[in-house]
Amino acid sequence: MTPNRAGCKAAGAIAATVVIVTAACALQGDILLVLLLLRESFVSHPEKTASHNVHKTKNKTEWPPLNPRQAILPEYLQLPLLGDRMRDVLLFVPVSVITSLLIFYGIGGLLHYYFYHKGRHVPDTWKCQPKRFLTYENHRHEIVTGTCNMTMCAIISGLLATHLCNGGYTTLYFRVADRGILYLATSTVATFMYIEAASYYMHRLFHCPFIYKQIHKHHHRYHSPTAFASVAMHPVEVLTFQSILMVPMFTVPLHAAAYVFLLLYDYYFGMMDHSGISMDSWLPWQPPTTFHDDHHKYFHCNFGFNTFLFDRFHDTLRRKDKIYGETVFGGHGKAMK
Repeated sequence: MTPNRAGCKAAGAIAATVVIVTAACALQGDILLVLLLLRESFVSHPEKTASHNVHKTKNKTEWPPLNPRQAILPEYLQLPLLGDRMRDVLLFVPVSVITSLLIFYGIGGLLHYYFYHKGRHVPDTWKCQPKRFLTYENHRHEIVTGTCNMTMCAIISGLLATHLCNGGYTTLYFRVADRGILYLATSTVATFMYIEAASYYMHRLFHCPFIYKQIHKHHHRYHSPTAFASVAMHPVEVLTFQSILMVPMFTVPLHAAAYVFLLLYDYYFGMMDHSGISMDSWLPWQPPTTFHDDHHKYFHCNFGFNTFLFDRFHDTLRRKDKIYGETVFGGHGKAMK
């Protein structure tokens, strides 16, 4: 391969990753929140760093509330009963919802078209389960359910963005110098492990027989999922996993850029793991997409998301010498006779 072709291929891979990350973030409804945190992390705002405008304590930084003269919407479109922290909420929430829907269905739709329509006749070259596709009914169901959940998440994200933009409480900080490089690195890794551990154990809880039948089974109707399935689940489950991701915003002194990185990382691999597209990761700890696809295929195994760690520790990795199925609970399969 010539250097020019190699460079074009690398540039194409980077561009595709950026596109998919954007679509994944839109799917979770957090586009506006992510953009706000990135702006605050990398754009200098003297009014928010001057000592007389910022109140600091050990674990939090409070921004000054937005001055009424700085409001974007006219006063008659404000909701004073919600307080100053919700100023311009009638702008932030609709923008959050509309932006998420447009970006996801624009970018996500193109990706779906490229693989599931244009590449449908050669599934052996890209699909985790080449001989298995969702029925039209299930595909339509995952799109409708995913859209409803995405809208709900975008509303919540819009409210959080409104809260933060108006000086609301957060434990996130915005200058590396406040706590140093070592703290930045260790807090990022620790938060990553918290998200993975909480997601693993909550996922296993959803696979307990009663909870599975009442809640999680809705997600497992997609035996060969597509990217739309990543938020196509019971609303209780969506809110549970979103809560796991939102907890660090209010409990851990974490740099905002690191938090955004963790969100995008989780959203990107969450989308790809449900895409049905066979893909390995160059990161040694990150499972290939077939790992979670097997979870949908075999049901009660492979409960982790971004590492093998907890599945190995609890012996819940899928094994070829075991039998799995929707009625074989526990995560350890059934011995072959």
